[in-house]
Amino acid sequence: MKMGLLFLLIIISVAVAKGQQAGYYIPSSQTYSTTSIANYVQSYFKTDREKLGAIYAWVTANIRYDKDSMYNINWGTEPDEKISATLRRRKGVCENFAVIFTDICLKSNIPSFAITGYTRQSGSIKKIGHSWSAVYLDKEWLLCDPTWDAGSGNNTSYFLVSPEQFIETHMPFDPLWQLLPNPLSQKEFSRGSFFLKKDTTTWNVADSVLVFMQLDSLQQLEASSLRIKQAGLNNDLVKIWRSYVDMKIAIVYGDKDMNLYNEAVADLNRASNIFNTFVQYRNKQFMPAKPDTEIAGLLDPIYGILIIANTKLNNIGREVENFQYDTENLKSRLDALKRRVREQQYFLKHYLESSVAERGKLFYK
Repeated sequence: MKMGLLFLLIIISVAVAKGQQAGYYIPSSQTYSTTSIANYVQSYFKTDREKLGAIYAWVTANIRYDKDSMYNINWGTEPDEKISATLRRRKGVCENFAVIFTDICLKSNIPSFAITGYTRQSGSIKKIGHSWSAVYLDKEWLLCDPTWDAGSGNNTSYFLVSPEQFIETHMPFDPLWQLLPNPLSQKEFSRGSFFLKKDTTTWNVADSVLVFMQLDSLQQLEASSLRIKQAGLNNDLVKIWRSYVDMKIAIVYGDKDMNLYNEAVADLNRASNIFNTFVQYRNKQFMPAKPDTEIAGLLDPIYGILIIANTKLNNIGREVENFQYDTENLKSRLDALKRRVREQQYFLKHYLESSVAERGKLFYK
């Protein structure tokens, strides 16, 4: 009986150890969202290195690579949608591995960034895109590829790898994310020339990444597009990715133009309401009565609103050519309202300068 119980405990301990992957274990009940996973990680693991180990172990053990489940690079889906789909299906491709790992890290207060690029395997360039992650640990940036370690148990060959070693197999489209003071050119990467000596340092990695991480999403896209162009569009993968980045930039500016146009329309409507309210009050011969000083200022807010609306229209199409919004027609409507306001102000000036006995006659001229 005792031997049987001992044997059972040994089997259970081995099974648990396998499931925990070298001591890292997250209950399935806590894996319904990246927030719940991050909350568990922060509660049960102390150091950032332990937290990263737990996150990486969970992702590589519980997400299955499935190239038929979606496109190798899912161009159109937002990160939140990719994450929720990956958690629901428990499978995906490299991009799904990278975004879910990165998201859990960020929610565990560990700086991280999902990187897209391409790889070099068995001495040749793979002609498909690939995604991986960078994490900030102990005052340095390191690289992780959960896709390449997926399903490998305790084997973590691509976990917390130095940039100098990682560049032998992974080339990011944005050279910043080589995380090297002297980034390799794409030609050097293709040839496998990883150890060329360079006399000068191109940039300070830590400072450059810090500046980048403090930018908003649009600024990050613009900075990345510029660096990619400066590094050289030397293969089709890089050209396609830069076109994709530029398309995302255009979409953001397109959304901004849409908001500016809609706000200008709202400004016109607001100004028109003020004008119409004045006209209705004038048609009632300014009854009920108000002090002259108050009547004199009834139309004043309109001019400020029209200036703001015109400024918004002038900003449309500054970054991306505008083919969608008829700003000239809207400007014409703003100008027409401005002329009508001037006509009413002329009447108002004449009214306020007239005697009380003469004012009533003005309404019938």
